Amino acid sequence: MEEEITLVTREQYIEMLIEESLREASEMEASFMGWCEQHVPMWRSRGYDEHWVRQRIEAAQSTRRLHHTLKEQGLTLLEICEELRKTYANAPELYDLAVERERRHPGSLRYRGNTSDLRQRYTLRILVYETDKLAYEKFCSWRGLPVPHPDAPFLEQPDSIRVVRDLSTVEELEMMLAMSRYALHLFDAPENLTNDQIASLMEAHGKHLRAIFLSTYKYQPEDSTTPYVPVTIDGPQDHDVYYAKEYP
Repeated sequence: MEEEITLVTREQYIEMLIEESLREASEMEASFMGWCEQHVPMWRSRGYDEHWVRQRIEAAQSTRRLHHTLKEQGLTLLEICEELRKTYANAPELYDLAVERERRHPGSLRYRGNTSDLRQRYTLRILVYETDKLAYEKFCSWRGLPVPHPDAPFLEQPDSIRVVRDLSTVEELEMMLAMSRYALHLFDAPENLTNDQIASLMEAHGKHLRAIFLSTYKYQPEDSTTPYVPVTIDGPQDHDVYYAKEYP
């Protein structure tokens, strides 16, 4: 039986357009010719003719000019997103055309997680952080190690875990929170579990959560969309500033 596929909604498609617009503007700001040299061969390999390629480049130039104008007006990243949202909302035919293209070239509109709900992502990001912090305190108590002071900053280790969480979708963060809460439950359990028992239970629960995720959303967690706007424990972060900080 054919796999059931979930397509993004009209509203979610607008957010996809916004993220793609922001991403393209950032890439073109660094080097417009470099952006063209990266994308044009790919479009040609997919069978797009020269007329389509020229139209696509012209559209990209318009995107670059629009973002430059909005930045000159002193708008923040989130304010630019809102202006783009208004622009795309006035062109509902874009979604209809995308759905039509999806029939010929499947994949571009398949649902890969909610990246646009910044408030929900931020709430979940904080909950995961605070739950992990509490679980670490319980772990230290369980192992007889010095328990950190509640006001001491908690460093998510390894560092790559923090980056992954900053760039996770709502669905991924919900799964991470469930895993963190389970770890907290194990370290706080009245029975005296061994290290091997906890490791085994954590592995089994992780596999269980992944199975539920796949059954619910029809894709693997690692295939989730990577959002343009990261969300840290301090809130949504400017894309360019965040990446300059994380990857100097």
